[in-house]
Amino acid sequence: MSNYNDSYYKPGFGVTIGSKWTRVIMILIIVNVTVFIVQLLFSTISSQWGVPTMGMSPETDGVVHHVKLGPDRFTTLFWLYQPLAIGKLWLWQLVTYMFLHSVSDPWHIIFNMLVLWMFGSEVEKAMGTRRFLTMYFTAGIFAGIFGCLFTPNNPILGASGAIFAVEIAFAMFYPNATIIFFVFPIKAKYLVTIFAGITVFNCLMPTGGNVAHFAHLGGLLYGFLFIRYEPRFTNFIISRQNQQKENEYRKEEEVRKVVDALLDKVNRTGMKSLTRRERSYLKNASKRYRKMRDK
Repeated sequence: MSNYNDSYYKPGFGVTIGSKWTRVIMILIIVNVTVFIVQLLFSTISSQWGVPTMGMSPETDGVVHHVKLGPDRFTTLFWLYQPLAIGKLWLWQLVTYMFLHSVSDPWHIIFNMLVLWMFGSEVEKAMGTRRFLTMYFTAGIFAGIFGCLFTPNNPILGASGAIFAVEIAFAMFYPNATIIFFVFPIKAKYLVTIFAGITVFNCLMPTGGNVAHFAHLGGLLYGFLFIRYEPRFTNFIISRQNQQKENEYRKEEEVRKVVDALLDKVNRTGMKSLTRRERSYLKNASKRYRKMRDK
């Protein structure tokens, strides 16, 4: 993930995990590569025709504010840029920016897709497809918001926020898996710790450049919290739902007993023996049963 510009970091570890990739990971990679090709087409066309890098957006206070534009209209529409995503409510950018990458540096998408291929399938197998996709997209959204909070004037694009969450999830599920870092074998838990330390350092001691370090940090934090606490949260929700169902069942049993008693009374002494309150109770119970039957 980067604050858009020409530079980006280069990959630093080798491929050691060769398990068969899952269908979901394959689709994510295909979609990212396809969008990258579309970006290249728009970028090529824009470079021939020329495109402005700064636009003007008049505000209600009468002041004209300058807004950065991307290298082409496609990028400007779908990258994550706080003045557009929040200022103009282009909220789709919180999701779409994850599928865009720097067209000037192919290592951006190569590195991200390589890491997704290396770690994604194993994490999906450990979590299940539904939980994996939930983590992937919510991590990307969280990372984008986190980046916008700390660097609101820098456009962000790339899948790194979501992929950093996948990395830390892999280290938490398979802490002792061996990864080749350059030519040195290292356990996943230590490698991700190094990445996290570098990311925190770059956030605290910014050295310039165009890498969205805060978005990366947001992805790491979210991935850790999701793996650690999501099962507890899910169990809490399930427990609450089960408790609610038990309460509804208990209430239905109470209603059924009262209705049976009133019907017995009708059978013995007739409908006229019911009080106004008892008749109202039967009427409401009848409506309730009809609604339940029609669901």
